[in-house]
Amino acid sequence: MQISSKFTGILSGSGLYKTEKKSQAPTRAQTDGGASDSVTLSQDALLLSEASRTAQETPDVRQEKVEALRLKVQNGTYQVDGLRLARNLVREEPGLFAF
Repeated sequence: MQISSKFTGILSGSGLYKTEKKSQAPTRAQTDGGASDSVTLSQDALLLSEASRTAQETPDVRQEKVEALRLKVQNGTYQVDGLRLARNLVREEPGLFAF
């Protein structure tokens, strides 16, 4: 597995992966040109890698949803659920309502 340079800085200081130099006698794979270093990834590093891959593959804009909302607004059929909006505001932005 290749770790891109953008994650190397994140992972190197976090203890999420470690590199080891093996000081044993060369094995058959090593004498055939295999590397003697190994990388061990922790479960957190694997999850970070998977999350990054998923984020890169996900489009920034869900075009079909934007188009459906645009048509509703244009036609005058878009309706806001005030209760749902209020609940989401309280849940996502509790600092807005601190007195």
